[in-house]
Amino acid sequence: MSSDKIESERKYECHRCWVEMKKEEIKTFGPNIIIDVCPKCNGIWLDKGELGKLLEDRKLTNYLTKHIGTKSRSPMVCPRCGMTMDIEKAGDIEVDVCLTCGGVWLDEGELEKLKETSEEGFEGDPLVKEAEIEEERRYKAKNSALYRFIYRFKK
Repeated sequence: MSSDKIESERKYECHRCWVEMKKEEIKTFGPNIIIDVCPKCNGIWLDKGELGKLLEDRKLTNYLTKHIGTKSRSPMVCPRCGMTMDIEKAGDIEVDVCLTCGGVWLDEGELEKLKETSEEGFEGDPLVKEAEIEEERRYKAKNSALYRFIYRFKK
């Protein structure tokens, strides 16, 4: 059995109210996403990369999971890896982010607020600009290396 399959079958407890979370499948344009939802507080746990797939906004995911501070201000412990989570701001929304595994915890209503904010954009935020520049740099470096690799075999 693959580790992805085992991980998707694993049950997590909500670290806000300590109730076992339920799995929900969300349809997306690519492969569907399985998220964990607390039936009591309606909080949502998203594994690394799932927020970007839901919002179709990788810049936001990169922004939220980029390590900004060194000390956590969040009282929450990551339901996946057990490390203390950090609080990152996306506009006026505070989101709990695990800087170890890259997962994101959204309290009730935060996903909808992030969707609205994502549609409006974070254009004025310097941290978003920094994340965009970093993503573009990585993209160029990756494509440059790929180009050199392909070109070497064309000769």
